[in-house]
Amino acid sequence: MPLPQVEPVKVGARQREFVDDLKQAAIKRSAIFEISEAELNRHLAKVLTGTLRSPAGKWITFDRLAIELEPEIAHATLAWDVHGHTTTATVDLQIKRLEKTFRVEVVGGRYGHLEVPRGMLRPLTPAFEKLSSVLQEEIQALFQMNQIQLAQDKLVLDPRFP
Repeated sequence: MPLPQVEPVKVGARQREFVDDLKQAAIKRSAIFEISEAELNRHLAKVLTGTLRSPAGKWITFDRLAIELEPEIAHATLAWDVHGHTTTATVDLQIKRLEKTFRVEVVGGRYGHLEVPRGMLRPLTPAFEKLSSVLQEEIQALFQMNQIQLAQDKLVLDPRFP
């Protein structure tokens, strides 16, 4: 599965600051809000940088986090450049609402093209913990919504009261 490319913003188009838009949507609670996969990946490319400590940092560089959205599932792929070769690890996630809280569940994933059960993804835990701390503002704004739906190539967010 190839990584989605970060699509540049079209000339003259406004690049949405969707964290601010999410916060406004949560305050107003008036309309369904959509974030495209392309917008999400542009935002991640803008806010995430990564480094590895020596000695691995001398020959491995963090490339990016890419998100692919399908109905009911999000594929979060970490990519590294290892001497000119892209190496990936993907975690498949589902988001479920349990009463007043959201639960993000790892349902599977792969190292490169090798599919593995979710327990085999445990070595990625430190990387995703670091990502969640860096993206804390975005996560908090996202979970202010009443409904989060993963759809094909987009997040559909509904801040309205049920």
